[in-house]
Amino acid sequence: MKNIDLHMHTSSSDGECTPQELIDKSIKSNLSAIAITDHDTISSLKVAIDYAKDKPIEVIPGIEISCYEEERGYDEVHILGLFIDYNNKELIEFTEKIKEDRINQKKRIIKNLQGLGFEIEFKDIEGIMGFSAGRPHIAKTLIKKYPEKFDSIKEVFDKYISIGKPAYSDREFKVRIKDAIDIIKKAKGIAFLAHPGYYNEKDSLELIDIFVSQGGLGIETIYPYDIVFPNNYDKKKTENKISFLIEVAKNKDLMECGGSDFHGKMRYPHIGKIKVDYSILEKIKKILE
Repeated sequence: MKNIDLHMHTSSSDGECTPQELIDKSIKSNLSAIAITDHDTISSLKVAIDYAKDKPIEVIPGIEISCYEEERGYDEVHILGLFIDYNNKELIEFTEKIKEDRINQKKRIIKNLQGLGFEIEFKDIEGIMGFSAGRPHIAKTLIKKYPEKFDSIKEVFDKYISIGKPAYSDREFKVRIKDAIDIIKKAKGIAFLAHPGYYNEKDSLELIDIFVSQGGLGIETIYPYDIVFPNNYDKKKTENKISFLIEVAKNKDLMECGGSDFHGKMRYPHIGKIKVDYSILEKIKKILE
């Protein structure tokens, strides 16, 4: 059985591994193919694909785009784009606009933290972030500066920088689901709804229907909910959620994808631990033929 991972992050967004390190680790874990899906950026893709050219692994160019549908009850929805053309001019312009907005949001969060008594500056996170500024970079900085106050990135999020928490600030450039799907299509990619099982079954089905109505073609069926969201999921509940989503994909004639959402130690499903069969990738490729 050949295994793949179609949801992985590098240091170009908020992951801990460089593209080269991620590829080397994936080869050691016997993965046949991976998709690099950094948050709102494509900056790692050329480096990764060039590095993997003579190596026994397939690297699929991807992206994970954050979208907002608050009036529908969804604060933040993530859309995966796989097999994108990372040289597409419109995609490049789109990600540059998001990059600027992400930086401005993080500056506002840092200002809020300063108002709460924390000594932190934007320059503190510049040295550890890649091309895309993420809240985990802020969390890491706070842990380093205040080890007596915080034990983990999750604790920083839960107390201060998650949606609704005292230091949180919203994004101003709000990408909608349709915007993400349209830009992925323009870049010749396929759009998948990421981790729809985060919601209860009723809300998951509603969100999937919204996604499909906007032109989305697939959903992420295999995902380590018990590892990423340990407060809400155990192993059994995760297995039930995956079975539910596989059935939904079948009934709605949607493509499937799956992966670890690997970031590194901050979110630690080990590379290769999440089993996604290569046949899923073969089915995606058939659509692209």
